[in-house]
Amino acid sequence: MTPSLPDLLRRPGIVVAPGCHDALGARILRQAGFEAIYMTGNGLSASLIGAPDLGLLTMTEMVARGRAIAASIDVPLIADADTGYGNLNNVVRTVREYEAAGVAAIHLEDQATPKRCGAMSGLSLVPPAEHAAKLRAALAARRSPDFLVIGRSDARLVNGFEDAVQRGTAYAEAGADLVLLEMLQSPEEMREAVARIPAPMAFNVVEHKVPPLTAREIGELGFRLLNYPVSSTLAYAAMMRGFAESLRRQGTTLAPEAPPLLPLHDYEEILGLREAYH
Repeated sequence: MTPSLPDLLRRPGIVVAPGCHDALGARILRQAGFEAIYMTGNGLSASLIGAPDLGLLTMTEMVARGRAIAASIDVPLIADADTGYGNLNNVVRTVREYEAAGVAAIHLEDQATPKRCGAMSGLSLVPPAEHAAKLRAALAARRSPDFLVIGRSDARLVNGFEDAVQRGTAYAEAGADLVLLEMLQSPEEMREAVARIPAPMAFNVVEHKVPPLTAREIGELGFRLLNYPVSSTLAYAAMMRGFAESLRRQGTTLAPEAPPLLPLHDYEEILGLREAYH
């Protein structure tokens, strides 16, 4: 039986959950051996509507993609749930919709509406008491204790490290299953946050925005869950740009310098075509 996310977190070591924006990416990550997957809001905004992560997607759009990704894999899916899409009543519905969709965990962030990707400038935050109330509402709304609620703060780049830790502590005291502080800027900050916040800690790797540490190094600092939210979407965008430029320049997809294409047989294997025939 596939371990639940709480089961994975009870094991020694860090749980690594690479991000993806679609079910194909989720299947590839799972077949590579990862035991948890992350659904990126940034990547979904790019892949669904071709727009930056500015809070443009609705809860129903996010949940629909979460349902499709969760159904395509046999491991826990952790999902971005932005700010909960409104007030406390919206947060209750958000939790119930994500849980019913088969998602294993969500994180709720303390940004004001309209929100932005945590790596962007110009973020604004709600008071920590307001976000703590959302987290309590989310925890009360879940039907299974195995559905985890992660309290996220984007305060580090807005108000500094100390405010981020104080907010993380408030979210832990509100009962969040894990706490996620975005954009910690050094291993020292990371280590101190783990030591001071009374809850298991998650970390998001956004390349060139946080310290360039390996998963092992981040685990050694005391973090329990590690997400790579937008990395695979950046890889996809780089591949697609190279593919488009090569095809436009060469007039063929088979030029020697063109990006390599996955053999059709391998592609069908990823999707389980052989099993579908039985």
